[in-house]
Amino acid sequence: MTDLHIQGHNNNEEQQEVSEQSSDEELDVFHYQEEKEKYPMLVRLLENVISQLLVNLLTIYALYGDDIRIICFDKRADIVFDGITIFCIIIFSTEIVITSIVRKDYFNSFFFWLDIISTVSQILDITLFNIAVGLEGSVSAKTGSDLQQANKASKTSSKAVRVVRLVRLIRIVKLYKAANYQNVVSFQRSNTKLNSTIIIKNPNQTQIYPLQNENRDIPLQDQLREIPHFNTINGHTVQSKDQLNNMTSVIDGYDQGNSYEQRRSQKQILPESYYIQQQQQNEDITGKIQEKEHKEQKQKKESRVSKRLSDATTKKVILLVILLLLIMPLFSSDYYFEQSLSLEYAAQYFKAVAEIPNTRLSEINETLNFVISQHDQFDTPVGFIRNPFIDIPDYQRDNYEYLRESAKSYYFKYVNPILVGLDYIGDPIILFVSDNSQVEKLNSIINIVNTLFVSCVLLFGALAFANDAKNVALAPIERMIAKVNVIARNPQEAKEMKLEVEQLQRETTQIENAIIKIGALLALGFGDAGSAIIGTNMASSGDVDPMLPGKKKLAIYGFCDIRNFTDATEVLQKDVMVFVNSIAEIVHSMVNRYQGSANKNIGDAFLLVWKISDHSWYEENGKIRWKNLEQINIIADCSLFSFMKIFAKINREPKILEYRKDTRLTQRLPGYKVKMGFGLHIGWGIEGAIGSEFKIDASYLSPNVNMASRLEAATKQYGVSILISSDLYLLFSQDFKKYLRQIDMVTVKGSVRPIGLHTIDIEADNLPSSKEDYSQNEKFQVMDQKRQIFVNQIEAGEFKSENHLNRNKDLILIMNNFNPEFQAQFSQGFQGYLLGNWKEAQMWFEKARLIKPNDGPISTLLTVMNEYSFKAPSDWKGYRELTEK
Repeated sequence: MTDLHIQGHNNNEEQQEVSEQSSDEELDVFHYQEEKEKYPMLVRLLENVISQLLVNLLTIYALYGDDIRIICFDKRADIVFDGITIFCIIIFSTEIVITSIVRKDYFNSFFFWLDIISTVSQILDITLFNIAVGLEGSVSAKTGSDLQQANKASKTSSKAVRVVRLVRLIRIVKLYKAANYQNVVSFQRSNTKLNSTIIIKNPNQTQIYPLQNENRDIPLQDQLREIPHFNTINGHTVQSKDQLNNMTSVIDGYDQGNSYEQRRSQKQILPESYYIQQQQQNEDITGKIQEKEHKEQKQKKESRVSKRLSDATTKKVILLVILLLLIMPLFSSDYYFEQSLSLEYAAQYFKAVAEIPNTRLSEINETLNFVISQHDQFDTPVGFIRNPFIDIPDYQRDNYEYLRESAKSYYFKYVNPILVGLDYIGDPIILFVSDNSQVEKLNSIINIVNTLFVSCVLLFGALAFANDAKNVALAPIERMIAKVNVIARNPQEAKEMKLEVEQLQRETTQIENAIIKIGALLALGFGDAGSAIIGTNMASSGDVDPMLPGKKKLAIYGFCDIRNFTDATEVLQKDVMVFVNSIAEIVHSMVNRYQGSANKNIGDAFLLVWKISDHSWYEENGKIRWKNLEQINIIADCSLFSFMKIFAKINREPKILEYRKDTRLTQRLPGYKVKMGFGLHIGWGIEGAIGSEFKIDASYLSPNVNMASRLEAATKQYGVSILISSDLYLLFSQDFKKYLRQIDMVTVKGSVRPIGLHTIDIEADNLPSSKEDYSQNEKFQVMDQKRQIFVNQIEAGEFKSENHLNRNKDLILIMNNFNPEFQAQFSQGFQGYLLGNWKEAQMWFEKARLIKPNDGPISTLLTVMNEYSFKAPSDWKGYRELTEK
């Protein structure tokens, strides 16, 4: 087996720099946490629970406070309500200012003007302001013109207040917007924090098409039309030969790599047949472009998501409009009573009675009492009567002085003093003032119900629209965001994600499932070593840059190889893919179950990795120190368990055993069996992208990776299936070590440091075929369940390597011939070999060979010692150079 072409990095400073980068980087692709808050104290004040509660309470007051004032209180309480309203205006104005400072997209926005309008509208609730600007009449009006003006002002004020109620309803939108903003903030804060990552831009990206940089934003067809390579320029057909010559010069300019100006300046004459052929080709290209445009235009149909959302929104808007049209008339006072004009008639009747010659005061008095008694039965009784006669006192209803001007209506008539012989006082006017307080209270109650109804319509309408948008678009988008962030942090998790299933596959669901599939393909293509490449590029807002700096990782590297693969390829031909993939399925699934990951598939070989967390170790004086040795023991044991399970599976799985009966293989290789060699080593490696912008592989560069490959290759020399370096052997659990034996001490090519070689005795002779017969889906489920059980045991601290070795059926079968006596005798012989007592070593090896006649390591070591006639050379240091690869 050839080397992996892996080179080590000698720059210790660079290695130290990349090792400081956390392997557990949390990435937020959508940069929710990227911008820092400029004014954190103002943000906390704005989002404080007490502040939010105060604003919400004042919002409710702004909607209903004025109506409550009219229903429950008289005008003596107006000054208190004016104070609360002014306080509301101050709080709302402060909120607008703070929000404009801390939220950059708020000022001058739609909601900014909504808040301004709703705040300013509250000024009309201030009684003193209405009186000052003349929107509310005065009780002290004496003259007819003053009375008319007061009556007009009162009606104007009443209409203005009703308009204010409608404008004030936008505070409902304010409440909904605030709640929605809190949801957005909560969603953003629930995402993981964005850590800084190193991104190196490649300044030499090659452009495939020679289009000008300044035209990158122009559609491709427009760019092609502007390149004089086509037979149309700006829609005009090129007909003259000079034009064709100019086009030809441009074509040649492109081929020669000249600049655009140089291409335009060139002019070459070619045969006319060339022009005809070129024009025909250009016509074909133009036709294809037009056909493509037509096809794209034809395919521009409304998506299912858009159609469903549009239909649902349209239906709800229509229903809301119909509901408003039917219900809104119920919120008008005119629906319940008609405006009474009886006092208008009463004033006219009083004028007629008063102007009758020789009218007596008793008759006039009787007329006034009749009007008062009659109107006491109405909703608008008489509140005040002023008459022009000296001997008749004015009438005033109880609590009239506490009646608001908005609850009064004035009705008056001039009495001709010439026609009446009685004495007058003041203006010759009869004035009737109606008490409309009951009607005003009823209007306020209707306004409250109206506000509640519209609020409910707005609330349920907003919820209905938001629910449609959330279910159809927003929820899938949020799930997509979460999935993209998960894939960016750990692409391997994409393989565990479940596809969204619904009866109607909308585009959002299809896109969401596509993200999962793309993530899974990325995980399969890049492997665990490419996680940083995927995550960093997904989080970056720039171009794709796969050539990131490497990171120093400590890991266990496993290398396994299919024996006789060249022969198998020649005889199986197209079926060799099925052959390799059947083996790869076993290799990858077992490594995955035992906490490892597949890195590279190199035809007949596989590179497997068990990464060790950066938080589990540190360097001290150039040596690795472990923070949790028990955890490292488990990882080391798992790496060997996975290779042992692979060894068992390829000798027990029915679909692998079928190749023993394949006539093509048995004719070429009699007695053919699928065999593999395994090598395990631990050490540092530089994890990163290998290749260029055209093609990369995410893998590891290190002499330690190469060592795993050399160990696998050396299994053929020693006649064993697995070789393990002494560096890794030291990290196995004590209970597991007793099953391994050291078979040599060597130096490999390119290294002067001696390393011990260990193996574990496993045999595949006469293993029973596996009886597990699952479908492909069931097989994946069973493997996931077994892996989860194994993970749970480790996390619960219940995993013991020796217990696992003695309980797992596959491991029991391949370790069935383990012989402690053979182990002891071989160990005695190997100690003599190391110490240079080769005669003694020969004796022990021969004795052990009686127990295990075909032991490969014994044969290898006896051959080595036999070359020196079983006498160690004078320069023997306890190890030898392993010259073969």
